[in-house]
Amino acid sequence: MTQPRNRSEEETSLAIREVWEGATFFTDSLDNGLRVSIFADQRMPIVTTQISYAIGSAHEDEDSRGLAHLFEHLMFCATQNNPERAIFDYVEEFGGATNAHTKFDETVYYTLTPPDRFLRVLEMYADSMVNLVVKESDFERDRSIVLEELRATAQNDPISRLQTAALAEGMNNHPYAISPVGTEEDLQKVTLEKCHAFYQKYYGPRNAHLVVAGPVDPPETFSSIEATFGDISKQVQNPGDVPLLSDWSFPEEVLLKDDIPPVKVAAALYALPTADSEDHGAVRFLIEMLSGLDGFDEEIVNKTHRALYAQTLLLEMKAGGVLGFGSVALPYRKKDDAYKYIDETLRRLADFNWLNEQKLVAAKRSYVQGEYEGRYYSSSIATRIAYAQDWLDDVDSAFNREERFETVTVDDVKRVYRKYILDGQPVRAHIEPNFIPWYVRAFGRLYPLAERMGLTGFAI
Repeated sequence: MTQPRNRSEEETSLAIREVWEGATFFTDSLDNGLRVSIFADQRMPIVTTQISYAIGSAHEDEDSRGLAHLFEHLMFCATQNNPERAIFDYVEEFGGATNAHTKFDETVYYTLTPPDRFLRVLEMYADSMVNLVVKESDFERDRSIVLEELRATAQNDPISRLQTAALAEGMNNHPYAISPVGTEEDLQKVTLEKCHAFYQKYYGPRNAHLVVAGPVDPPETFSSIEATFGDISKQVQNPGDVPLLSDWSFPEEVLLKDDIPPVKVAAALYALPTADSEDHGAVRFLIEMLSGLDGFDEEIVNKTHRALYAQTLLLEMKAGGVLGFGSVALPYRKKDDAYKYIDETLRRLADFNWLNEQKLVAAKRSYVQGEYEGRYYSSSIATRIAYAQDWLDDVDSAFNREERFETVTVDDVKRVYRKYILDGQPVRAHIEPNFIPWYVRAFGRLYPLAERMGLTGFAI
């Protein structure tokens, strides 16, 4: 086995730095590749222990579709040293909490405990990294759970169904085309052997980032982590980088039908830059203000009456984001008209009546308020650190996000609006209902005449 360097507590102490008043931070990697980040604030009552694996649904191939989400559940199976769900039983003793989630780019496991209980969590995380025992009964049970979760969310809810379908069609075979929840077809193809292969291939220290945040002692904590994880020599493959959305080719249009109420939905979807882009701060404030009282929704619904309902949607991934402008109208509207009204609205918004220095300052204050509130929660800090390191490759940005975005100007926001929206090439999506009742159709025959006569003052 590879032996850890066994850094002295004095060496660790020298690397600790203050990130803001009363809070210190330390980060390093073990010899086996495990990234370790420790945030210490003695004023916090709770320790968050979080381990992120850089393997999400976007890293699956044809042989492993659905396994990232399935492993979110399987990692709580028994190990050679602990019974199944041992970590749940452990935290329930003292009212703690543990959970996990799967995204496109990562799978994250996190546990909240009192300060004197997190060392046992470290032991269980290390144990599950190398000693997991998944039996056929475990596999069948957890696959059934995931399938039921899929049916209860993505399949049972028409909005979720449509989002999943639009993602699959609109992403044009990009790794982000498959939702992290997975599909029933893919999950039915999974086997126990594929699960074992997936675990051995990806679940190891080189693909993991361990964050401990709360009222801890950094030198002692790092020493415990070295002792617990340092001799893990399991070799795994890097899942590889996901292609940037900005480099991908997308279809011009996506057409969908579903069992929705008798309305038609139209949307324009635009690719956004990655979170480490110099435009990211300006894009963040752009989205916040376009979603506000004077933004897209207000313009197309209340001012011009071109929609019954509208929404600005954001989907963030490591390789880029997607910004969507959607409108809902009665089922008489032609597809091309729906697209035209969205385009007209976005062009009108280019007069920037919704944007001035005062409104940008207000948006910044709102953002800073949220950032400062997050400093009180160890779970928020752990998430922030993991995001800064794993998405931005700049862990320091976890502690200076307010300063980074403070430099954004009104001209910056205008520039990114023109760059990504006005000059962008959207994927257009149109969704129609499977069935329109006869009485709705009957009314629809009269509507075009009324519209030509100027008698309609509401959206169609």
